[in-house]
Amino acid sequence: MKRLLIALTLVAVFATASFAAVKDFGAFTVDVPDGWTASQEGPTAIIVKNDNTASLTITVDSTQGNSLGDLAAAFVETFKSGGQFKSVSSPEKDSDGDYSFTMVNNQDVESKALLSEDSGKYILLVMTGEDEGISAMLGSIKEK
Repeated sequence: MKRLLIALTLVAVFATASFAAVKDFGAFTVDVPDGWTASQEGPTAIIVKNDNTASLTITVDSTQGNSLGDLAAAFVETFKSGGQFKSVSSPEKDSDGDYSFTMVNNQDVESKALLSEDSGKYILLVMTGEDEGISAMLGSIKEK
């Protein structure tokens, strides 16, 4: 997960967004830009642009001994069976051992998911829409 956070920090160097505040979500903090609203449900931070054109969810939790591949498969199955998405791709493993997949909701909006693991914890990032605020937030995530 540390490799992922370093890479995301580099992305943020090129992003320009006005930040309102650092939000604390227990296991991590994120700089949330002006014009975005943040909330939390359990281990998941839900950050939505106020005009509903983009969103970012960040979940950090224990792997509970499960492999990242098993977690990826479980997340894909959960998203497929939830009825919120009309299609969910199979998870693909990259050279760093992280997994990614995409989902398309019932309004034909695509979300991209990235799943990474470090020291018995996973981080699941789900990004919807293209907005410089997402890149900036990704680069600002700090584990506690």
